[in-house]
Parts: sequence; structure tokens; C-alpha cells
Amino acid sequence: MLFFALMVSLSVHSSNCTDQLFAWPDESTNKESQFEGIAYNPMHDTYFVVQEAIKSVDDKKKFNPNVFEIRFTTSDSIPVIQILESCPAHWDFDSDNKGFEGLEFIAHQHTKQSYLLGLCEANSCASKSARRRASNPTGNGTLIVLEKKEATSKKSCSWEPVGTISLPSSVQFNDYSSVSIYRRSSSTLPTYIAVTSQENSQVWIGLIEEINDPPYFRVSSLQKTTVYDLPRATQVPDQCSIQYCNIEGVAWRGINQLILVSDRSKTDQEAVCVDKDQSVHSFVLPEYLTD
Repeated sequence: MLFFALMVSLSVHSSNCTDQLFAWPDESTNKESQFEGIAYNPMHDTYFVVQEAIKSVDDKKKFNPNVFEIRFTTSDSIPVIQILESCPAHWDFDSDNKGFEGLEFIAHQHTKQSYLLGLCEANSCASKSARRRASNPTGNGTLIVLEKKEATSKKSCSWEPVGTISLPSSVQFNDYSSVSIYRRSSSTLPTYIAVTSQENSQVWIGLIEEINDPPYFRVSSLQKTTVYDLPRATQVPDQCSIQYCNIEGVAWRGINQLILVSDRSKTDQEAVCVDKDQSVHSFVLPEYLTD
């Protein structure tokens, strides 16, 4: 929820408006919104906002992400959020707290078709019990490629999976908390992609490019070491501890700069985590990328 609020505030500021947090217009989400990711659609100047996982309409034992498409507009000169559409993403999860943790918009240059990339929070998109049974519980980061199916007279709109993208097995994260694609000035692929881990307090930088067959995109590692630790605390001599404990969002500020946002610290976390929670962080990459 914090990530969404921060991104809304930044978007308003870029439109020469006063920074502010907006109330979500749909009161049904106010109690527990489940918002976990936001992605900008430059083709229509809209945003996609994803709910991590809510109870499936078809099977109450399953949970599906839900995607809102919204636009920022004004009413009586007051900026407001306009909900354009709400569509379920037909990818099943076993609970409401291990679904899509990040969202990104991407267009296929050759076919001109646009897609959403849903980042699973858990390795292999699996439940905790399934991860415990897995022979290799880490190193299985997954992006779900989703294509929009428009509403008809018989069916409501939906986002349908067309395939999955596996992150390189060298990305040994315990969880995956956000994803962002670097937008080149020419809007062409391949380009850089960033994925963060909250539990590891790390960020991976890779390459994403398009292919002709489903899932239409693939990711790969760069030649250099591209898993970076976020700065560690050194309160105890000769010991480093995680201080950026709650990274929930990432966005590219430039070719070598990332903006990260932190959620509220949890009650069972160390005191060092409180200093960096509910904050916006700016980082310069130690190894420079080329545009």
C-alpha cells in the first residue's frame, strides 16, 4: 500500500500539482487493499495497479491477482483517481499473501502487442509448504507474462497468462519484492531490468529482450556481477547487518540510478530496520551501465 501511495504522490508532482496522497475511490478496498505493484502505460497515459491475490470468483480455495487500470484526472480542479477497469489475472495462488509482488508494463516491438509482467513473491510462485519440500527453494524467481482479454457481452475482461519467464538461477533470492524495466530513449529492447528482494536486501540487474514465440520475452544476466547488496549497517565491529529491511518498490531514475521505497518495519524486526522504513531511497549503481 505504501508503494502505491508514494508512486501516486510522485506522479502528481510531475504534473505540476501539489504532492499529496489520494484516497482510493473504491471503498471496498479500503480495509485491506492488497495493492503491491504499479506500472505506467505510456501508450495510453494510464497506470496499472495490482492487488497481490484475492479470493477467486470461480474457486474460493484459490486466490488470483486483480489488476486495476486507472488514470489521474481532475474534478473541480482537484486531482482524483479514475478507475477505468478492473480485471482478474487468471493465475492461481494458494493464499492471499504470496501472489504478485511487482508489476511492469512492456510492449513487444515486432508485434506491437502490450503485456504485463507479474512478479511472483515466492520462488517458483509456490506456497511456503511447497517451497519447503523443494530440493532447491531459492533461485527460482518467476515473471508471469499476461495478455489483456477485452470484455465481451458474455465475459468480463481478464489478464491471461501466455507464459512464464524464469530469472537466472544465479539470482539466489529468498523472495522477490519489485521489478522495473529501464526505458531507453528509443523505447527499444533489449534493455535493463531490476528485481529486488526484501529478505535478502539485494537488487539484481539483468537484461530483458523480446523473442518471437511465447512467452515473447526472456531475461538474462549481464557479464558483470549484477547482484548488489544494499548498504549494510556496521553497528557491531566486523559484522554487517541488513538495514534496508523492507524494500517494496524499485524504479529507474536514470541509466545508473535506482529509486527504492521501503514499507513499514515489522514488530519482530531489529531496531536498525526502523531507521529506513517508510522511506524513499536513491542509489547509484557501482558499475556503470551504457545506454
